[in-house]
Amino acid sequence: MRLIKTLFILFLLLTAGGCGYILGEKDSTLSSQDKSFTPSPVPPQSGESGQQEQVLIEQTESQIVPTDKDYIIGPEDELKIQVWDNTDLDRTVQVSREGIFSFPLIGSVKADGLSVTQLEEELIKRLADGYLINPHVTIIIGEYKNKKVFVLGEVHKPGTYTLTGRTDLLNIISQAGGQTEDAGDEIIIIRPQNNLKKEAPTMPNEVGDREIITINLYRLMRGDVTLNIDLQKGDTVFVPKMSYFYVYGEVDKPGRYTLEKGTTVLKGIAMAGGLTEKASRWRIKIIREKDGGRIEIKAKTDQLLEPEDIISVPESFF
Repeated sequence: MRLIKTLFILFLLLTAGGCGYILGEKDSTLSSQDKSFTPSPVPPQSGESGQQEQVLIEQTESQIVPTDKDYIIGPEDELKIQVWDNTDLDRTVQVSREGIFSFPLIGSVKADGLSVTQLEEELIKRLADGYLINPHVTIIIGEYKNKKVFVLGEVHKPGTYTLTGRTDLLNIISQAGGQTEDAGDEIIIIRPQNNLKKEAPTMPNEVGDREIITINLYRLMRGDVTLNIDLQKGDTVFVPKMSYFYVYGEVDKPGRYTLEKGTTVLKGIAMAGGLTEKASRWRIKIIREKDGGRIEIKAKTDQLLEPEDIISVPESFF
């Protein structure tokens, strides 16, 4: 009887050891699998809709061209609106002259004066108010038609250009093909203060002095960043033609010279090499075009020259 009990106890011990071995092996296997398995991070989703949204975003992410989210929307801008997981709501709309557009479910939306980000937030807020659960809206600018500037004068491609966000002077000159060889040493920016004239360029003689900004082109092109100002809606950028004056008569180097700002008769004669020994100092005159004709003015040494002026230095009689 004692022998039977002993055998029974040995049997239980062997059975427990085998089970422990098997369980240990399984635990070890699971531990090994846990160490080698690294799950991909999954963003929190809410049901099937969230999964579809994630797939759509991944599939189209490379197709959407990022836009300047700080761009201020205005009349006539074209907007491409996408509502994720609700393709029936996707629209391409144009902002009216009154600054509004119509959108399904929510009706009229005011866009004028809002940034792209602000308009996205406005659409999300209104769509979430009883229409969609957790809507996701993306807006890109199809065509920038609101902020126009005009580039005239000595550039290779004068015309109307659209500001697609923050645009500085060098950028718009570059878009216009750069200045021509005949460009002067200044750029004139006309910025009407009344903001009424936006559909056509404004000329310097149509505004007051406070509405004209003069930029030294020479310094600008050589890296003076303080002159590379940002442009505003309705600006007219005018690149004047290089101005010249002429010196003829008794000077060492008669000919045509570039008229720089502040050039006087004395400086003009100096640029022409100075007077010859035969020059009559007291009979120097300026020939100037005025009202379709020419007038003669007795020259003074400190007198400022105007474009196309001719300094005539006659020969002395003695």
